[in-house]
Amino acid sequence: MTDANRSALRHWLSDVRDSRDSALVAGTDPCGVRWQRHAQGVLELTPADAPTDAPDVGDARDATDTSVGRHRPRFDAILSCGIHGDETAPIEIVDAILHDIADGRLTLRERVLVVLGNPDAVRAGKRYLECDLNRLFQGAHAKRAESPAVQRARELEVIVAQFFAGTNGARRLRRHVDMHTAIRASLFPRFAVVPGTPQHPPSDDWIDTLAAADIEAIMLTEQPSVTFSYHTCARFGAESCTLELGKVAPFGQNRLENFAGIDAALRRWLSGAEMGARDDGKTLRAQRFRVAAEIVRRTDAFVLDVPANTPNFTPFAAGTVLARDGENTYTVSHPQERIVFPNPDVANGLRAGVMVVPVVPVVPVVPVVPDA
Repeated sequence: MTDANRSALRHWLSDVRDSRDSALVAGTDPCGVRWQRHAQGVLELTPADAPTDAPDVGDARDATDTSVGRHRPRFDAILSCGIHGDETAPIEIVDAILHDIADGRLTLRERVLVVLGNPDAVRAGKRYLECDLNRLFQGAHAKRAESPAVQRARELEVIVAQFFAGTNGARRLRRHVDMHTAIRASLFPRFAVVPGTPQHPPSDDWIDTLAAADIEAIMLTEQPSVTFSYHTCARFGAESCTLELGKVAPFGQNRLENFAGIDAALRRWLSGAEMGARDDGKTLRAQRFRVAAEIVRRTDAFVLDVPANTPNFTPFAAGTVLARDGENTYTVSHPQERIVFPNPDVANGLRAGVMVVPVVPVVPVVPVVPDA
């Protein structure tokens, strides 16, 4: 089979795992979806029925999508996985979606950039090789010595900027779902880190959409970060999230049935329906947390006083000393704080844990009207 006749969608993952570089950089898949290969593991997909030159439709929230017969937002969608090479469940989820698009079982109706972040680490079966790719965005790569990971972060930033600029003047909503699996257990097996900025705070609708995808906890943060999802939020105003979907496992050993909620939500979204519109009609709520503090390792004397197998979201009471770094300590100051991503083995200058507290809902004040 020649490159011109191969399905780029069906071979997205196998081409990465086999280190196969095609001479073709653009084409039309046998299913009719137009594709452009920006880099290894990075495919930009355009629906078969999308016009070549998209008109400016004004406010994307008022745009009519006649393919589904109702008013709905139009998206520039980024679906990323494999930023850490050993986190295979999200890669398998995306690969299955691409196979179903290629085979006609799922009709693509959104323009989407599919990103397998770290092909070298995927082939090696390791989280990363030289350094953590998810600590190199938002320009952080410019402060590091040149390496394949630094080159990849720079490359992905350029591709994302070109993708969001490539709608020929049409105004669309921007959304980025970056899927991971955690290196440890969690009291909430499926949770999301949702970044925001003063200019682009996360909306209640976005949080409810994630809850409808069986995401049990939402960690809201406005603290500047160097992660991929923070980059797309802060730089491009996208609705972004980092999803943590269970624990790391090798290819073929993931229990994908545990991720049926997010899989179904992604399929609804990419096929032109509402991502949060569950087939069973249920309305789910995720527990919301906000970041209270970050524990940062400053020196080689750093000690994190939690057991190595501590699950994410483990609670600690006020007054508990969790970390020591020379004369500096971190002591829980709220009545209860939960630790997320505890890892004492990070490099100096990086966070060794995130402390979160519940978001207290704001109860509206109802004015008292005196009796007439």
